[in-house]
Amino acid sequence: MSLAILALLLVSALWGTTFVAVKTGLRDASPLLFVGVRFTIAAIASLPLLRVRGPALRAAARAGLPLGVVLALGYSSQTLGLEVTSPSRSAFITGLNVALVPLWAVVLLRKRARPLSILGLLITLPGLWLFTSPEGGSWNVGDSWTVACAACFALHVILINKYGAALDRGGLLVSQLVVTALLCLIAAPVLEEVRFVASGRLAMALGLTAVLATVGTTWLQLRFQTRVDPTRAALIYVTEPLFATGFAWIFIGETLPPAAWTGGVLILAGMTLSEVGSGGQGEPVGSPVPNP
Repeated sequence: MSLAILALLLVSALWGTTFVAVKTGLRDASPLLFVGVRFTIAAIASLPLLRVRGPALRAAARAGLPLGVVLALGYSSQTLGLEVTSPSRSAFITGLNVALVPLWAVVLLRKRARPLSILGLLITLPGLWLFTSPEGGSWNVGDSWTVACAACFALHVILINKYGAALDRGGLLVSQLVVTALLCLIAAPVLEEVRFVASGRLAMALGLTAVLATVGTTWLQLRFQTRVDPTRAALIYVTEPLFATGFAWIFIGETLPPAAWTGGVLILAGMTLSEVGSGGQGEPVGSPVPNP
């Protein structure tokens, strides 16, 4: 197995850890404030990736504004969902974003959806039904927030393709992180009862999600993803919910009932077909989404 493939597996594993980390961090922080602080740290830590100035930076910043708004909506809804739903459920439902990308492509880019992408979406629907059936754990409000998150992440992928192909990746990343941080920090005192209790577990959750799972994974993608076939890279990232479920079992003892596992397998199958159908071209190298 090549070093590049191992690096991308590490990326997927790091993304998988964030579901448990956020769930743990929410014991000591309110959701929007957690996201705001997380992305403030991430923006500061990502500054070494910012290597352009002048017009190139201004162009990246302009594109980063709408992208950051969608990113803020996606991460906020995912974090709100994790207040209620479990890390494993959040990971699998978030994975629906892969199958939703073709729908946004039809609406915004006027692209025809490929047959395999349509089939992938159709397969995820019964998977979601099984996953949230009474036998699978029943639907809850956290699942609704997470579906909204998946839709936002899918939209973000399309906007990256539409606006970001010719822009500096470092500038685009930093501008999005700054916008996301500012929006969540401004919204927190208005939309929620602010809570932030300094603790070791909160510091660990923020460090893992902001530094390792955002900036660290972006650096690994920039360094190694170009060495891997796009379809293969996309299929490696499909393993993220499996990593998340494994970490949830190891660290908090979470298990899924058989119906949920059946639904999860269907969601993974739909994700895989959607990635193969798109030729693995859904997301440019270095984009920090769709990931938790």
